[in-house]
Amino acid sequence: MKTQENDLSIEDDIECNYSGYIFKAFHFMGLKLSLKKKTDGFKFVHKLPTTIGILQSIVVFFLQMNFIRDVVQCDSNPPIQIISQVISNIQAGLKTLLVFKKIEDIQRMLETLGEFWKKYSPDKNYRVVLFRELGKTSSLCKYYFGTLVGIMIAYDVQPLVYFLTYYFEQNATNHTYDLSRRILLVKYPFEITRKSTYCFLLSQEAYLLYITAIYWANGDTLFAQFTTHICLQLKILKYETGKFFNQSNQEGRSDLLILIRRHQELLSMCDMIEDIFSPIIFSTMLLSAINMCVNVIGVTETIAAGSYEETGIYTFIFIATFLQIIFYCVFAETLTEETRSLSDFVYNLEWTSKDYRLRFLIQVIILRAQTPVYCTAYGFFPIGHQKLTSIINASFSYYMMLQTVK
Repeated sequence: MKTQENDLSIEDDIECNYSGYIFKAFHFMGLKLSLKKKTDGFKFVHKLPTTIGILQSIVVFFLQMNFIRDVVQCDSNPPIQIISQVISNIQAGLKTLLVFKKIEDIQRMLETLGEFWKKYSPDKNYRVVLFRELGKTSSLCKYYFGTLVGIMIAYDVQPLVYFLTYYFEQNATNHTYDLSRRILLVKYPFEITRKSTYCFLLSQEAYLLYITAIYWANGDTLFAQFTTHICLQLKILKYETGKFFNQSNQEGRSDLLILIRRHQELLSMCDMIEDIFSPIIFSTMLLSAINMCVNVIGVTETIAAGSYEETGIYTFIFIATFLQIIFYCVFAETLTEETRSLSDFVYNLEWTSKDYRLRFLIQVIILRAQTPVYCTAYGFFPIGHQKLTSIINASFSYYMMLQTVK
């Protein structure tokens, strides 16, 4: 099966126009990802920035636990804001760790996709149609990526602006800057009295938030990109299956054997996606469900107290968390439906009037395609549109349980 030559190689086209922002974000972390074959792996120096961020995340977790302990000692009913941020930080740190742990597998997946597109590139007209769909996914991912980075900047900017304003106006006013301001809700085991110490700690908190935001966004958008690429290749497979099915010569039957092997390769890539993202999906679904119910409690309490500014914060976090769940469910459902539709497509071909060998090959494709591919939460349950209801019900159950405890 021959591929068509294009002025711009398809790997370069995808990297430049559709996935470049993801690769650039990883490059800022010291990790150079590419659709092309890498001659060298990721060395320790490449992983050092992320390793520092993960260690910081672990330290921040214990500092937050210390902060919660002190708050509980003073007030048996700690503010919901603390619980919500702790859950969000755990989720961000865990996602960073899981994505970083699978970075070698992610690079192998990218190389496999690059080779697949190079080997099985569609014709020019059909490529335009497919890449229009890839462009829609890319645009959605860019908005999602930009939103998360915007949230990160919003968290970072406020204390930095306060500090810089104080620094440049300290001679004109008698105002003393509050060195207890933080980006994250943490309590350090020592008192901060020097500005240099405060600036250092503030920069470390900002760095941690930057690392986790990048990995959070990249992990989610990579899942969307991978599933979209597989879906597009399945569309190409259906297109060429119908095309070669109409050939009655021996070469057409040989091409169907090649298409079966392509289907097997695509299913192998689906297994790679499952291996990489199932732990991430599990942690995302579990912690997001808990965080949603916590923020619902925050909304109800702040409305009752008349703190509408905090109500907006809780509402925004709730919406962002819920959109993250939808993000995974939508693309997972799309992949499942695309793998299932291959069976229906092949079944509707005029295969019953063909010779025995051709009928046998068609039956092989139908038989295997009848079992769709599911993306699961660490194997516990498949995710998709139907699981949204289950997740919402679980969040409501957590909410009622917390209300009962209160």
